[in-house]
Amino acid sequence: MATQIYELDWDNTPAGKFIVSKPEIVAYVRHFGQDTNELHEFLSRFDFDEWVCMELFVDYIYGKSTKSGEVGSDAVQYLSIVSSTFFTEEAELALHNYVGYNKNRFEYNYDESPTFATFPDCPLWIIQITSQEKQSSSAIFFMPAIWWKDANMTSESYADNHFTVNSPWNQWYNDPFGKNQHQNMYWRNRIGSYSPNFIARENGATIPFNQGVIHFDPFRNRLLIQKMRTEEMCYYDLSDFKTEHTTQNFLKDSANGFIESSADGYRFYTETKLLITDADFNVISESASKVVNIYEDDFWKVVLDNKGVLMTKKESGDEKRFKYSELKLTTSAFSNNPDDLTIYVNANRSVIFFGSQNLLSIVDTSFTVTNMNLDRLFKKEIAPYYYDNGQKRQLFALSAERQLLLTNNGVFELGKDEKPKMISQKLKEITGEVLFYSALKDDALNGIWFVAGIDRLVFTDMNFEKGYVFNFTEQDLAYKYFNDYRWSELFLDRDGNLWYSLFGSELKKIARKELESKLKTAVAYAPKQHKTH
Repeated sequence: MATQIYELDWDNTPAGKFIVSKPEIVAYVRHFGQDTNELHEFLSRFDFDEWVCMELFVDYIYGKSTKSGEVGSDAVQYLSIVSSTFFTEEAELALHNYVGYNKNRFEYNYDESPTFATFPDCPLWIIQITSQEKQSSSAIFFMPAIWWKDANMTSESYADNHFTVNSPWNQWYNDPFGKNQHQNMYWRNRIGSYSPNFIARENGATIPFNQGVIHFDPFRNRLLIQKMRTEEMCYYDLSDFKTEHTTQNFLKDSANGFIESSADGYRFYTETKLLITDADFNVISESASKVVNIYEDDFWKVVLDNKGVLMTKKESGDEKRFKYSELKLTTSAFSNNPDDLTIYVNANRSVIFFGSQNLLSIVDTSFTVTNMNLDRLFKKEIAPYYYDNGQKRQLFALSAERQLLLTNNGVFELGKDEKPKMISQKLKEITGEVLFYSALKDDALNGIWFVAGIDRLVFTDMNFEKGYVFNFTEQDLAYKYFNDYRWSELFLDRDGNLWYSLFGSELKKIARKELESKLKTAVAYAPKQHKTH
């Protein structure tokens, strides 16, 4: 199947039609990770045998907001034009009578709304937004062929009264380009490109963590699930992950506690004490403690407590205490614990602090502090679709010389010169994706795994020259909080199996053999793959 391409001015009639059947639609959208329950419900609800599927380029005609003709364009503006102005008379009537979710008429995706429905009862499905500019856009979509029959664009459409920028009740034009939370959420969910590659999760291999904090213990190939207000803590030996074990929950009264694992056992930090146990969770010692985060290697010991940050050079004993404000950190124990604030020592033996608000602080061996605000430094380079993106900020070390910073405004790389550079566009060029939630170096394959986009697995080489995008063989995006939060976790267990989560607080397993075999036959991403297959 191929998508047909149209490029239309505002007063043109489509020159032809590309008719496809339901099975062809399903076969095509699988390559975008969209063969979901929602898709099949959509195709059942709009029970037509013939559909049109095309990529359409549109210049906006409703340029009423600025002298330059910009209309604060976004994904939904494109939607509004395609799903209304091209409608036939039957569609006009349906649009005129449209009530909408909770009688709110034309509304963006709301909490628990369908992921890919334009709006309830609109028979149009946007597969991918292929370009988005202030005055024009393009997208691949499908809709019933009968709704396209004899359609043309006209300002006499009922839509002209409901989608123009001057309509006081209009919820789709109220904010300028890239400055509307819900518009951008819709946009981000439809950026991922066509990919011919598929990979399978291991059937039945899941571990629920129920919104808890997970801690992977590499010394025992064990997963601990940290939760408050429960008497017992669950853990799993990943070689036998179907068996849930429990032990005493040492952090049940600690909202900001954390766990450290070592070859000898565990250290449980609460806001008031430190408990040290052996590998079987037998308590060895208990002492008072105000530590909220800690990092230690052969050169540094860094401790965050209720007073600030204490940094000590282990060989010389030189130390310095910083106020949190000196490192642009908050005084919140929640924001400073290891789940939210990463501490890392690079090849220069500088200490890197990275966490909230995209603030990066680096302390060198002479205790000189360099603070950087990534949002300010790269303000002109941050794409508008990142606006109000709520993903977790994380640092991933590729080596002592290279670190990746995954943020709500894109991906950055730190090198030995300790100067961040934005690599989001580079990653988009080799993968077609823009949202990267987690990263993981795979030494055996000499590359990097990412959890990205709408539940996709991405692999790149270490130099970001080629990217391989994998859809999952089983696809289902029906999750209650799809539009709210991504539970991004990613790690390799002792046997090289990959565990990840994204939608829903459940870890899913991809076997090592599956990773290696599918990567051998995978096709590298190319920008034009979505045209045909």
